Amino acid sequence: MGFLFLVLLALLVSIDGFVIGFMFGLKRIKIPLIVLVFISIFSAIVIFLSMGVGRLLGEVIPSSMIQTLAAILMIGVGVYNLFNELPLYRQSYFVIIALLINVDSVGYGIQAGFAERPFWFAPLAGTILFLALILGIIRGHETKNPFILKYIASLPGLLFICLGVMKLLF
Repeated sequence: MGFLFLVLLALLVSIDGFVIGFMFGLKRIKIPLIVLVFISIFSAIVIFLSMGVGRLLGEVIPSSMIQTLAAILMIGVGVYNLFNELPLYRQSYFVIIALLINVDSVGYGIQAGFAERPFWFAPLAGTILFLALILGIIRGHETKNPFILKYIASLPGLLFICLGVMKLLF
């Protein structure tokens, strides 16, 4: 049962990656595989380190504060994207995406550290994030819905705002 719980937690951590991959797929942006690998490895390292911090700090820092910060950042990126098109093709934007995904991962990692989950959760989460990014890109690229394609310019901003609001509420 513990393994299933960790897989479900890793899926939860990876939802952002799927949505972000979907946005790149919708815009038909080609992302080098090495960038996806980098984001996934970076996530695994962040989760691993934050699990260690969570074990060291115990209940001192509320993980809800970290989740709130991640939500506010995602809403901010979404609002900015609605009014100013972000250059999704630039490498620097991939770094921003990696950091946004991992601000949230810090919270999950600290929570996993508090609960004394095994450290192999970190590479599991990184692997599932990698798969979620690829599946998101594929699904976004395959989307032929005329409504989505018509409003594609505003979709990334709206998705970021929705992700941020969901993080605030859940």
